[in-house]
Amino acid sequence: MKKITFLTILLIFMSNNYAGAQAPPKINFYGVDFSMVKVFGARETPDQFVKAFEEINRVVIKDSKKFPFTNFFIKYAHELDNSAELKRQKFDSYSNVNIDEAIYRSRVMDGSSMSTYNKQFKLSDQDIASLIKSFNTGKDTGYGVLYVAEMLNKQDAVGRFVVVCFNAKTKRILFTDRVEGKAKGHGLGNYWAASLSNIMKI
Repeated sequence: MKKITFLTILLIFMSNNYAGAQAPPKINFYGVDFSMVKVFGARETPDQFVKAFEEINRVVIKDSKKFPFTNFFIKYAHELDNSAELKRQKFDSYSNVNIDEAIYRSRVMDGSSMSTYNKQFKLSDQDIASLIKSFNTGKDTGYGVLYVAEMLNKQDAVGRFVVVCFNAKTKRILFTDRVEGKAKGHGLGNYWAASLSNIMKI
């Protein structure tokens, strides 16, 4: 009887230690989604913008010094710690980086509705939820981080985005943050990429 009790206690102890030693869930970085963006005051054509959107996604993950997207874990440490799903988990880097879906969505987007005369345009919570629900995360597990482009305002040289952290499987949104950065530079892609660079830096 004592042997059985000892074995039971040992198994419970080992089980608790294993649970405590489990690796934190994956955090996936999905780049920048431009599929619902509005452009104000720009002369370039939708086709030119679509090409620039792909360039922006590629340069963001290629030049980590200029685009320190891992600063997300510093900037949003409070939000991550207070999320019911992520509480007490420690993150400092992404487990996976995949911009394929973001690039695909920009290639097939309807550019005819990109231009706007309303520079105060904002995506609604429902817009963001619908976008995330339709965003293809494949078989990824854990959570995703996506920068959703909202407004590219050429008149004020400002790019505005919504940072979204969500469950990659259920598409449940954990938190969002509306951010903006100053745009500058030569070339369409470089110009708007600068706004992301300014947003990602601390």
